[in-house]
Amino acid sequence: MAKSRVTIIGLGLIGGSLGLALKKGKLDIEIVGHDKDPGAAGRALKRGAVDKTEWNLINACDSAGLIVLALPLAGIPDTLAALKTYVPPGVIITDTATSKVPVLEWAQDLPRGVEFVGGNPVISAQHVIAGHGIDAADAAWLQDATYCLTPAVTASPQAIDTVTSFVNLLGAKPYFIEAAEHDGLMAGVQHFPALSATAYAATIIQSQGWRERGKLAGAAFRIATDLVPEDKQTAREQFLSHQIDLTRWIDLTIAKLREMREMLTRGDAAAIEALVQTIADERGKWLSGKLDDAGMPRPDMESIQNQTARLFLGGLADRQKKRK
Repeated sequence: MAKSRVTIIGLGLIGGSLGLALKKGKLDIEIVGHDKDPGAAGRALKRGAVDKTEWNLINACDSAGLIVLALPLAGIPDTLAALKTYVPPGVIITDTATSKVPVLEWAQDLPRGVEFVGGNPVISAQHVIAGHGIDAADAAWLQDATYCLTPAVTASPQAIDTVTSFVNLLGAKPYFIEAAEHDGLMAGVQHFPALSATAYAATIIQSQGWRERGKLAGAAFRIATDLVPEDKQTAREQFLSHQIDLTRWIDLTIAKLREMREMLTRGDAAAIEALVQTIADERGKWLSGKLDDAGMPRPDMESIQNQTARLFLGGLADRQKKRK
């Protein structure tokens, strides 16, 4: 019997890390990768994130039981549209986008029998990622990561179990959440930071004197602007998909800036110190990770990995049977 196949579309930081984490589990599966950038695909193969690569999207997905769309949000609708004519019933498709409502809407056009379970791996704040793309990929980024799952209403319990087992195999923690709630929460902690970094960068770079100011811009300016999106189409999709939530966060930030402006105008040193100390304390608690699962005993990870491996392989085998 042929090996079960997992296809990863998009071999950047997340796609590459998923492949490396799967390979770490030493499962009897074939991992096929596809990326529109041949260089990224080649580096993913060289790094061992995939067993083989296919330059053709449809060929890459042929015979796959699970297809992972590790793509920017803007790339997902066209990819789903290209796949829907060729993907047979029984296949499970998941994604890694940080917005779930639009993705689930696009997935409604998939043919009957093709199951969709939305996903979003949230890399832990304890990890500091240096670099971008496949070169920065690492299985460690997924260890203990909160992995959000938002199944389509048509997804079967068996498909959901298979994707849950997939997440456990990666070393991540499955977290089931409704799509709209997910997007509302992510707007504040991911998309608004990107939008505010964009506004800050625009304020500095588009103001008169940038050429001289830029000579003095160092590491602090780079860190403050690291979250400015590099891809304009993805930025457009992310910002407009969270229009209502982002508008609310803009209003709250304007109010906080006015409050801080008053502190500066008054020369209120005590208020500034109190605000900074409060934020530093709360951020320190968050970064420590001690608020998560406090006091809970550590499970037997080897036993869990063995059990989930069996569940995952069994789920993929069922997919193959359904296609026959």
